[in-house]
Amino acid sequence: MELVLPNELGYELIARDAVAAFARRAGMPRDQIDDVKTALCEACINAIEHGNSMNPELRVQVSCCVDDDRLVIEVCDQGVSPFAPKAEPLSMVEKVSGFGSLRGMGLMLISQLSDESGFVPHGEVGNCFRFAFQRHRAASLSC
Repeated sequence: MELVLPNELGYELIARDAVAAFARRAGMPRDQIDDVKTALCEACINAIEHGNSMNPELRVQVSCCVDDDRLVIEVCDQGVSPFAPKAEPLSMVEKVSGFGSLRGMGLMLISQLSDESGFVPHGEVGNCFRFAFQRHRAASLSC
């Protein structure tokens, strides 16, 4: 399944609902779907705010597929700068303890919710962030 979204906050909710329906059809349990929804919203917001720098002329692409083992989601932006971490990020505990801004926890949260996550080569302009969830039941949908 593929979606192309306007680069505007709020459209991540449309992607969230579509991917949640896809995950339900794939037989994923409700608690895991909640994790999928949270991770997807975080990834879309990062693409809108950071990758595309809130530029309304750019788009965010969400791709989702499932196989026998896992649900894989990719969120790609059209930004001109590749993602480059600035420094070793603070942990969530350090952030909530006041040692840093509470912003900037999206990628950390996604890595905690999903079974695998990270930026992948895109071959085009922009960044592509992939995250995956191991499936607990088999279904007939395919990538």
